[in-house]
Amino acid sequence: MTKITLTRRRFGLAGAAFAAAAALPARAQHKGLFLADMHSHYGMFMPRLFKLDLARHMSDTGTTLLAWSATDDNRWIGQSDGRLKQLKDPQPGELWEHFQKRLAGYEAQRRDWKIELALTPADVDNAVAGHPRILLATEGANFLEGRPERVAQAHAWGIRHMQMVHFIQSPLGDHQTAQPQHGGITSVGAQVVAACKRSGIVVDLAHSTANFVDGALDASDAAMVWSHSWISMQGGSWQAPGYIARSLSLASAKKIAARGGAVGLWTVRVNGDPLYTVTNVRSFADEMMRMCDLIGPDHVAFGTDMEGAGPGPILSNYVDMREVADNLARRGLAEATLGNIFIGNYARIVRQAMQGAST
Repeated sequence: MTKITLTRRRFGLAGAAFAAAAALPARAQHKGLFLADMHSHYGMFMPRLFKLDLARHMSDTGTTLLAWSATDDNRWIGQSDGRLKQLKDPQPGELWEHFQKRLAGYEAQRRDWKIELALTPADVDNAVAGHPRILLATEGANFLEGRPERVAQAHAWGIRHMQMVHFIQSPLGDHQTAQPQHGGITSVGAQVVAACKRSGIVVDLAHSTANFVDGALDASDAAMVWSHSWISMQGGSWQAPGYIARSLSLASAKKIAARGGAVGLWTVRVNGDPLYTVTNVRSFADEMMRMCDLIGPDHVAFGTDMEGAGPGPILSNYVDMREVADNLARRGLAEATLGNIFIGNYARIVRQAMQGAST
């Protein structure tokens, strides 16, 4: 997630965009392959002049599996020197309490939209068959406060996808945008990864360092995801610009893929960097094709970071993501391959995690 600051002008532009989106024609019977997003904040952060009906938006665009990701450290981060970083330290118990309140608010929204949660393999199968489901996810496991036994409680709340680190220092290990303190994953972090497997929760390695990735893969034999960013040849250092620091190295991407996992492409816009060429729907589709060449189409997925990707994102809603899917569908890929990229790869990983749970 990239924090979004709205000026009055930006708020007006955002309102106009949302009004335009509200006027888009419905697709009551979408004829394309169904879509999944491994990382989304859609409906969580952005102000809306018109009430959002997420259930209708998902149905109209054929987006049937949405990993709806709740951040847990937002109160302790902010912009400093042009970078998003930790500004203050949480007190003991604050992260746990804050996250529960945040989760309760999102749960009330979901119930109002009347969208069912994906809690079991059967729910995932229903999503693949075209029945919209929200998969409750977290962006960060800071709310655990270093206590692996709390993973079971997270599962009881309905969480089925857990990202390990985000923007604040964590007892689980290092994240990409601050100076490393642990050399990768910690023993507590390894215990959390193992607890996720026991509970049937997908482990998300986004925001973690390359050493963290290696340690997490050593701690569990489960397939894991890197839900959102992009693949660069070497990855980035913590001192680099945010979009570079947040990139996933090809070496780490191949390790995640070799385990049966998947890497998601985000919708962050960057202008003027010839190494980062994702600027519109067509180039987004181009980048997904490049990812398929690098790690194989069975390990590529959407991971848009919708409404968390900063100002001027390439994709602003799931109509935009459907345009990317339609662009890919015109490139001669087999329907089975398209289905895997669009929803099947992520659905497979979630289903495997749920089926492998021992609690």
